[in-house]
Amino acid sequence: MKVAGNFFTLEEVEKLHEMTLEVLEKDGVIMEDEEACELFRKHGAKVDGYVVHIGRDLVEKALSTAPSEFVIYGRNGKSVTFGEGHKVLAPASGPLFVSRAGDHHRNTAQDYLNFQKMDHTSRVIDMLNPNLIEPSDIDRKIVRDYQMAVCLRYTDKPLMGLTTTLQDCEHSIDMIQRFYGSDKEQTVAFGLINPMSPLKYNKTMLQACRYFAERNQATMFPCCSMPGVTSPVTLSGTVICNNAENLAGIVYAQLVRPGAPVVYSNTSGGTDMRFVTPAIGSPETALISFASASLAKYYNIPCRTGGSLADSKCVDWQCGVESTFTMMAALMSSASFVLHSCGVMDSFNVLCYEKYLLDEQNIEMIRKLVNGMSVHTDSEELENLSDVGPGGQFIGEEHTMDYMKDELYTPALFNKMSFTGWEDAGKKDSVQLANEAIDKRIASFEYPEITKEQETVLRDYIGNLYDEI
Repeated sequence: MKVAGNFFTLEEVEKLHEMTLEVLEKDGVIMEDEEACELFRKHGAKVDGYVVHIGRDLVEKALSTAPSEFVIYGRNGKSVTFGEGHKVLAPASGPLFVSRAGDHHRNTAQDYLNFQKMDHTSRVIDMLNPNLIEPSDIDRKIVRDYQMAVCLRYTDKPLMGLTTTLQDCEHSIDMIQRFYGSDKEQTVAFGLINPMSPLKYNKTMLQACRYFAERNQATMFPCCSMPGVTSPVTLSGTVICNNAENLAGIVYAQLVRPGAPVVYSNTSGGTDMRFVTPAIGSPETALISFASASLAKYYNIPCRTGGSLADSKCVDWQCGVESTFTMMAALMSSASFVLHSCGVMDSFNVLCYEKYLLDEQNIEMIRKLVNGMSVHTDSEELENLSDVGPGGQFIGEEHTMDYMKDELYTPALFNKMSFTGWEDAGKKDSVQLANEAIDKRIASFEYPEITKEQETVLRDYIGNLYDEI
């Protein structure tokens, strides 16, 4: 028994697809890059200025060459697989502020190092992200190289790349490949190519997409629109708009290099129309996740959606409910990649230490639910019942000892003891317990081994800053 599914019918998905094709051909997508427009024109697309009208044939050809599954390599034999049936969880990406124990401040280099240590030691995080946060106290001329170097020094898990400028694309890919000593064709980085809803890509993103695709590195196209503001107010209208943006990016990557690894991506949510602000921790986000996973499955390409997303400004009831809604949808669906897995709140603006640890636990609990219940049908089950008999106790049974850790999830940060026991233990809530666990977690970090040659690679990019990491 498993608790999983996308919940959209084939008829609904096909209708969304057909409406998207009409948008792509009739309205088109703005591609603010001459080289991109010329490539589309060369392959038969109608181009008016920067508006590219993409026909059905181009879409179908691109989907036929996009791989349904691919691998991103780390080192020491570690890698992750993208595609249906796989779940890859990655950290936050881009919050401006950090929070711990009520202290709310701009990101610092120390915060960056702390969270990368937590990502490396995490039981649920599968990749590290150099764009996790941007340290405000590192020189902007070198901060991207610093972020990449820290990731390489702190982990042997696979990595995301940087797409903020063309130089960042080049440095992030080259640094990883030199550090790994990998073949230039091996996929070792994953780049975010952000569309601008509605229906637009700017020059920087198109250049990044081209650079990553040419080098056989993976790209995804994470829409993040606000229904009623930057996309239609109806959820189906938003899905159609976002689908057109995704397909335009996927088509471009495949025109650059047929077979380049791509990921369908959507992190659009709701909008609070009272304030015209994002509502990422919402049932709308969960519904869009299911729609996105359904469309990606229909196109037979990997999907990214969801995360532990919250609009709450503190770690409270709202924060927990919102994060559960959004992460549960991602883990229940056929999506294979989840970004913003731990610590995000305040509508992507804050990365919180305590929430990070609580999100990890929440993910483990949701996984327990999604993986369902094993139905044991062997004689051991009946023998255990017979051994104890009516009115007996199972606490001392060998069968209980053998199965209790797998069958019964034990949360470290939730309190299950009696009220009196809780009082005697200091009446601590889950946020206090998480805060107490942070320093111990960071202290548990151990550097992965690297060679002198690998150290030289990092010094080539960040010089003496290497000694500080």
